[in-house]
Amino acid sequence: MKLLAWDTSSKAGALVALEWDGASKEGWGAVKLVTELALNVDSAHSERLLWGIDQVLAAARWKLEEIDVLGVGVGPGSFTGLRIGVTTARTLAHTLKKPLIGVSSLAALARPVSLALSSGTPVGSSGASAKSSARSRTVLVAATDAAKGELFALWGSARSVQDCVAAPQSDSAGLWKRGVEEKVLSPDELVRGIKRKLTEGTGAAGWTVVGEGRLRYPDAWKKLPKAKYIDLSLSFSDHVQGRYLGQLTWEAYQAGIARDALQIHPRYLRASDAEVKLKAGLLPAGPTRGD
Repeated sequence: MKLLAWDTSSKAGALVALEWDGASKEGWGAVKLVTELALNVDSAHSERLLWGIDQVLAAARWKLEEIDVLGVGVGPGSFTGLRIGVTTARTLAHTLKKPLIGVSSLAALARPVSLALSSGTPVGSSGASAKSSARSRTVLVAATDAAKGELFALWGSARSVQDCVAAPQSDSAGLWKRGVEEKVLSPDELVRGIKRKLTEGTGAAGWTVVGEGRLRYPDAWKKLPKAKYIDLSLSFSDHVQGRYLGQLTWEAYQAGIARDALQIHPRYLRASDAEVKLKAGLLPAGPTRGD
């Protein structure tokens, strides 16, 4: 079985190719990382995505028609980036008649840290005094800049975040752990949400954040308890990495939530400027809106 997936929710795009024996019962032990590619674009992914797909296929020595499963990061993230990535995935999957899986871009961003914390593996240095066995209760936050003074954010316990792939939409099933939230909100609203998680139940071991959002509003993070902050030292943890996007896509496929291509849509979380202006009657008249 051959899997090809990509994410274009930010300027740091990610592509990956995985292969496994469809009859094997070994789980991850049977999955091979064939190749992955990172694309940092200064403008739009429209200039590089198809080139990147071609490069990944060439490196894997695959033909496009040999792909069995396609995956794509559906956001939240850049409106333009998501439209390019999801539209490309829908077009190819529909044309090739292949199943398509939509993956939360924030879940993919959080994946390497959620795995490390859930396994109890020591990660970086920490101001928190929690034992490694308690790290799975760490409040893990993945945050990216949503502009307009807001953040796209996903947060919950590291163990729960590890089990998130894509939230259910409309009548489409998903893989999402109860207690994990994914919203667009102000930094102060996010901080209040994290504080609630820190005091729920027996209390979290600590908190940590990945993604470029951690650098966007530094003063907001200072409102959280410094003593519980877990300082991570993982390379490139602020960007979606292809191998982890591939992991989530593979897990979703194994769980049977692959969909027809036209059922996959970007997860914007908020209306675009054009939609807001249209509803407010601020757009000029056009052929579909009267004289």
